[in-house]
Amino acid sequence: MRAACVASVVYPSEGDTSKADVYSPDMTWVQDGIFAAGGESLPQGWEEFAAQTGITAVLHLRPAAPAPLLGRSPAAYLWLDVDDENQAGAEDRWLAGSFIEACLAEGRRVLLHASAGRHRTRWAYVAYRICAGSSPAAALRRAAQAPWMAPYRTNRDRWMAFAREVQQMSLPASRGDTRLAERR
Repeated sequence: MRAACVASVVYPSEGDTSKADVYSPDMTWVQDGIFAAGGESLPQGWEEFAAQTGITAVLHLRPAAPAPLLGRSPAAYLWLDVDDENQAGAEDRWLAGSFIEACLAEGRRVLLHASAGRHRTRWAYVAYRICAGSSPAAALRRAAQAPWMAPYRTNRDRWMAFAREVQQMSLPASRGDTRLAERR
């Protein structure tokens, strides 16, 4: 006779963010601490989703107005009026990349959410990787792998220009520009 299999779900603490620790059919693991999801149903079931996954930071991409998250608000939230990567200017890329980087530094689990679908969040992930120090080539290579859909069609020249801006902003404050140094 086989023993009964009993399973229980254990939700890890905020700092433990491995792929195996957090599961929801409504989202995809991107890297430790970063998840992606899409669609309009997630905001409607936000409170249950947040309790199940431990997500406490949301980068929400939706044109015109954010979809209201029903229930308790996440600890960190950024809405950008962007529907498609081609609409994301340098400032949007800075905001997204810096937001994700800051949330991860605080030990938060970050959800990249786009109402039009999770793959629309890929540019925000690339912006984060570049803001965190990856080369544009490395960030784009990573964004062309699972869980993202292949191929990744993007404007590489635009990412190179963004990376140069990030690099200039990251120079020591003695060079005269302290904007990034003040944010960190």
